[in-house]
Amino acid sequence: MTAADSLGMNLAWTRLRGSSIVLQMLFGITGSRVSKWLRFGRRILLMILCNHPEAAVRIPSIVKIRHYKTVIQSRHENLIDVWCTMDGLKLYLEQSGDIIVQNMFYNGWTHDHYVSSVFVFCPDGTIPIAAINYPGCFHDSQIADWGNIYNKLETVFEDNGGKCVVDSAFAQNRYNFLIKSSQREPDNAHAMIVNREATAMRQSSEWGMRALQSSFPRLKDRFIYEETGERKIILKMMVLLFNVRSRRVGINQILNTYMPSLERNPNRELVGPILGLNFNDE
Repeated sequence: MTAADSLGMNLAWTRLRGSSIVLQMLFGITGSRVSKWLRFGRRILLMILCNHPEAAVRIPSIVKIRHYKTVIQSRHENLIDVWCTMDGLKLYLEQSGDIIVQNMFYNGWTHDHYVSSVFVFCPDGTIPIAAINYPGCFHDSQIADWGNIYNKLETVFEDNGGKCVVDSAFAQNRYNFLIKSSQREPDNAHAMIVNREATAMRQSSEWGMRALQSSFPRLKDRFIYEETGERKIILKMMVLLFNVRSRRVGINQILNTYMPSLERNPNRELVGPILGLNFNDE
């Protein structure tokens, strides 16, 4: 296969669910060859994305964080210095034949097996911080602690006072850079308003999870249990692809709510600079 064929097959695989029979028909090769090229292509694509600036999972610059604070406060005026939101995502996983390993991925609340991740979302829909591929028995707050998410958010808070909106699953009592929404309304009037706006802001993390899974429906399938690191490669590749998609395509519910890109004039922003023309807003 050529490099373009391998890239196309891997991107098509992320957009499909279930068996690879469709890929066999599309590319005219057998199932064993499909499996081989998918495994090889994932590693090449991941290596390229790790060095791609638009795919990077990194903390934004101070200038961008200040801009994020401004756009969030313009929509939720009582959420001061908030630049992001955070939530956990559980993806289905096959049961292991080892009862000890099986118990590690089992979630007693939902009675199923998962691999868990925690993602932070910016108002432009990108993921600046992530902790992926943790056993399903882990609590979201524990993943954020072990995955150094709390440490990274604390660094941002110490640098410029940036805060993150979370739900009740995270440990607000230990960290003053978290604003936690709750179902119980506080007695204080101002705290009640802040709680309601935090709940509204936290909804954007649900939009981010939905955008990630709808962009790559393969994540909705049950992962095959293995111990060779393939699952981590798949998850990391899709997170990096999601950032590229968010920055290049821009069709994202979080972005269109907080930083509405679809209202921009394409003639003025794209055609004008290329042709050296000056368009008005009409």
